[in-house]
Amino acid sequence: MPSHRFKYQPPTAGEHQVGIAGDFTDWEILDLEDSGGVYSLSLYIENGRYRYKLIVDGIWMPDPANPRTESDPFGGLNSVLVIQPKAAPSFTWHDVWDNLSLLEERRGHYLSLNRMSETGYELRFNWFPWLPAEITASVDGKEISLSRLGSADHRDVYHCLFISGKRSVPAVICVKDGSRSLWLGAAGFTASKEECQPWQVALAELPVFSVPEWAQSGIVYQSFPDRFCNGDPALDPDFSEWYYDDCRTPPPAGEYLPPNKEYFHFVPDWYDVSSLKQSPWLPSGKPDWWSFYGGDLPGARQKLPYLKDLGVTVIYFNPLWQAKSNHKYDAADFGRIDPHFGTSDDLKALVGEAHALGIHVIVDVAFNHTGETFWAFRDCVEKGQKSPYWNWYDWQKWPLPQPLPPDFDPKEYYQCWWGIKDMPDLNFDLLRTHPSENYIKDIAKALPNEALVAHLLECVRWWLLEMDIDGFRLDVPDEVPYWFWELFRTKVKQLKPEAWIVGEIWHSAGAWIGPRYFDSVMNYAHFKDPVLDFFILGTATLQEFRAAIEAGLAQYPTQAMRGMMNLLGSHDTVRVLELAKGDVSRLKLALLFQMTFPGTPHIYYGDEIGMRGGKDPDNRRPFNWLWESDPQARELRKYYQALIRLRRAHPPLQTGEFSFLDSPDGVLSYTRQMPGSVIKVYMNCSVSVRGLECSEEGEILFSPGDISFEGKNLVLQPQSAVVLCCK
Repeated sequence: MPSHRFKYQPPTAGEHQVGIAGDFTDWEILDLEDSGGVYSLSLYIENGRYRYKLIVDGIWMPDPANPRTESDPFGGLNSVLVIQPKAAPSFTWHDVWDNLSLLEERRGHYLSLNRMSETGYELRFNWFPWLPAEITASVDGKEISLSRLGSADHRDVYHCLFISGKRSVPAVICVKDGSRSLWLGAAGFTASKEECQPWQVALAELPVFSVPEWAQSGIVYQSFPDRFCNGDPALDPDFSEWYYDDCRTPPPAGEYLPPNKEYFHFVPDWYDVSSLKQSPWLPSGKPDWWSFYGGDLPGARQKLPYLKDLGVTVIYFNPLWQAKSNHKYDAADFGRIDPHFGTSDDLKALVGEAHALGIHVIVDVAFNHTGETFWAFRDCVEKGQKSPYWNWYDWQKWPLPQPLPPDFDPKEYYQCWWGIKDMPDLNFDLLRTHPSENYIKDIAKALPNEALVAHLLECVRWWLLEMDIDGFRLDVPDEVPYWFWELFRTKVKQLKPEAWIVGEIWHSAGAWIGPRYFDSVMNYAHFKDPVLDFFILGTATLQEFRAAIEAGLAQYPTQAMRGMMNLLGSHDTVRVLELAKGDVSRLKLALLFQMTFPGTPHIYYGDEIGMRGGKDPDNRRPFNWLWESDPQARELRKYYQALIRLRRAHPPLQTGEFSFLDSPDGVLSYTRQMPGSVIKVYMNCSVSVRGLECSEEGEILFSPGDISFEGKNLVLQPQSAVVLCCK
């Protein structure tokens, strides 16, 4: 009986109740267990087809990690899980040679093309995992070997890259089984090369999907502005803005804050983090979400040399616009720098100095919702339907009660993100309410809220041109209509063709990656989750790890894969060293994989010095600028520096082909290669000594832990690794 693991990570902080119910539980709710903010449960399930739902804090919902759904009887969606026995080969090579028509039913699914630049192309070929073969392509008369990327959806995916300046080219695929070959062309498969009619591939009709090269070769550093560095105490929050009028006073001694009541305050001691786990003004288990520490743009500007020394080439800032909270996802104005971070001149100065150091800057934007303090929302609160911005939101009823009662439920009045009153959702489609508007791709099927869209695109122009930033990280973009992101991409690329667009998608994101929407995403599904499960938590086998990694390689276009934001943690997750329970050796192997794998390595501020932290907001502690007095912090930062230097010094580690190698149990091995250069990585992830044959001599580029060579055998001590350059 196969085991299936369900996983869910809530998008909001705090303690949650997460359960699952479905046909396989007789619709009894089973609890998922919390492990560092990720809720999971493994169940043994018989082969079959099952409907199920997650239950998150009492709300029944489909599983966001599972794209397969069907309608439920109540107007919603069930997730659908299909458990099948391990697929037996549908046919063998012997069957194929007897009857080539066995291959014909998939004719339209074998070949795909991806235009990477004006003259650069990627050809992909899908094949049957149970039919081993050597695969080549003849493109415009040139023979090119295809390499295997990975497996996804019961298919092996092979690819090659080629250059052409022609409008169309002939193409043929050759599939070789030992001494015999098949050719695939426009008329299907044939055993005769002479009878194979080539495809005439219309290259000029393919849209260019270009991902900035600076992103593909970059090192990202994520900065949470309020917690990175306080460079100008004169900017410290004094809570004089109107939106703090009724939330500046703590409760009387010995009492707690009532429901729907906040207490915003400044923490004068940068290193006092006690309330981030337990607020003195809330019941047990509730942290302080309303504290400020005074990090600002002048502070970030002062620390540019620190980032340059680390090897950073891209700074990703959490939101910088004006907002009430310390995290700033509740915007009060999409087009104004928060005055406690500084001014627009401060940002322009920072961006200019970063550019001079070879560092790009991208910022976080959340266009799914505004804050309750947003100027358009306040106009609606005041004027109701007389407000010109009334249809920017999905209102249920008005006016709002004043003051808000302890049992205030914002969803009774307006649609808001996850029921949080501070984040009213924006209304993009005047034909539909949120969230049904999100799934519309064709703008002709929507009635766009033109005034709202025009305002958002004008804000895009302001950030890109007036602030001179280099791109955007998009918050919860799967909760915004597809058609808006198509308009967004068009605008961004018109203003700055080399701007980088990164979406925050926690599951497989194939639908959003490409020339219509995003360059890449924060790679939760096919990097962070499998890397943490295997290296840090030990909940995945090497085989499961490889399968999850290969699924991403097989799904995403090569230029997108090279630009994936490969993270180990963020402001939304428990810190990676916290998950590792302080075991730096496990973290070091995960970091080695991160820095030698395709994609753009992402560093969450402070991870490079071993900062700890649990769930939000504990994972957002102020940066420890006393790190130099901590030997472990110094040593870990040097390790990061060495890995970054390694990656940046060797092009195969940035854009080379990736493939796993066969190796003994407990050993992870893989190659990165490009013409003239092959780099091999071997890691002993077990607790025992491992040896393997390593016939090729190579230069040792990097070697954490104890390794040795005994003749042609490589001996790896537990938790050790080696990076070899084999030219």
